[in-house]
Amino acid sequence: MGTSVFDTVKAITNDQRVRFLIVGGINTAVGYGTFATVIFLGGHYFLANFIATAVGVTVSYFLNKYFTFRQYKKSFTEILRFISVYLFSFILGNMILYVLVDIVSISPYLAGALNLIFTTLISWFGHKYFSFRPNN
Repeated sequence: MGTSVFDTVKAITNDQRVRFLIVGGINTAVGYGTFATVIFLGGHYFLANFIATAVGVTVSYFLNKYFTFRQYKKSFTEILRFISVYLFSFILGNMILYVLVDIVSISPYLAGALNLIFTTLISWFGHKYFSFRPNN
C-alpha cells in the first residue's frame, strides 16, 4: 500500500527548514501586506516598516516557537532574544530601505520586497542559533 498525502505532508514538515519556509511565507504575506497597505494609505515607508515589523514579530514568534522550532517551554529570555533578532533586523532593514528608496530611488514597494531577502536570512540564522537554540 502506498503512502497517503497526509504521510507525505508529515514527512516534508518534519524538516525544520521547510517549516521555517512555511512560516516565512505566512509571515511574509502578513508583513508585506501590512507594509504595502500602510504605504497605500499614505504612510511613510518608515512607518509602514515599523507597523509591519510589529505585526510580523507577533505572528512570527508564535508560529516559529510552536511550529518551526517546536519549543514549548516558557522563557522570558527566549522572548528577549527573539525580539533582539527582530530589532537588529529592523534597524538594518531601515538602513537598507533608506539607501534603496532615498539614494538609489527605487519604489518603496520594490525596496520593501528586496528587503525581505535580507530580513529572512537574519531571521533564520538569528532564531535558529540565538532565539530558539536548543537548551536555552
